[in-house]
Amino acid sequence: MESDRKRNWLSGTGIQPILVPLALGSLRRGVEQGPEELSRHLRSRWSALHGQDLLRRLRQDESVDVAPLPQTDPERHPGQALHAHEIAQASLHLAERTRAAIDRGNLALTLGGDHAVAIGSVAGAALACQRLAVIWIDAHGDMNWPEVSPSGRVHGMPLGVSLGRGLRELTDIGINPELCAEDVYLIGVRSLDFAERDWIHERKLTCISMSELDEVGLDAAIERIVASIARSGADAVHVSFDVDVLDPSVMPGTGSLSVGGLTFREAAKLLRRLRLCNLPIHSLDWVELNPTLDPSGASTLAATKLLSFALGEEIV
Repeated sequence: MESDRKRNWLSGTGIQPILVPLALGSLRRGVEQGPEELSRHLRSRWSALHGQDLLRRLRQDESVDVAPLPQTDPERHPGQALHAHEIAQASLHLAERTRAAIDRGNLALTLGGDHAVAIGSVAGAALACQRLAVIWIDAHGDMNWPEVSPSGRVHGMPLGVSLGRGLRELTDIGINPELCAEDVYLIGVRSLDFAERDWIHERKLTCISMSELDEVGLDAAIERIVASIARSGADAVHVSFDVDVLDPSVMPGTGSLSVGGLTFREAAKLLRRLRLCNLPIHSLDWVELNPTLDPSGASTLAATKLLSFALGEEIV
């Protein structure tokens, strides 16, 4: 088992899907439908295209119960994180399930729901190792905290929470000590609030924006991240993929659109390189798909195909 811990689990191991139909972090109805849609389409795709070769890796779905999104938005007070208590409860359960999946030797695959689910998945991944590195693939930094958040929505705070900044009820979930700033790698970012920019500069986080990707190229950026993690001494890696990192022309079915994102081809290349790299990737988030925002089904199809590529399906 010790030698297995050093391997990349995106291919060749069992996959434990953990469905978290959370919408409380975004206050955008419909994102809670993403987990079930992704699981159903992934199983259907692998069954049709690959028979049992890939399908046998998928374990039975586990689910985390979450409170439903209220019919009306609550009044927000300054410094408040909306629905923090309910999100904290779901995060505790997800952290336990994530750690248990990894301890069983399975890739912990969290299917969201909004990106607030990463509070629990990162916490669980951190509990299952000595030193965790996180690759955050997202259009946004998600490093706000209640006092500076324009909206109070927790899906803009999960990475900040994992770094120890935010409400105690959220920061205390599983991570002790909190994630180290030098072990965080953001890629694809193109929309940051001023407080997030200052914090990234202050803590010297590795942040490879879309403009930097245009300058240095995707290959060089991936090599830089992989080499840095390999030197760091981290014994596990968590990848958190927000579908809004894709350009809206590819992914209209998500709640926080930002132009100038990755093409489908670039995202496929990035995920394939991560799957084939020599890093101990033991957990993965796949979040923010909102099927109701793209009734054509194209966004669900694109998200499913990219997830398939990340998990072992070869691009032909």
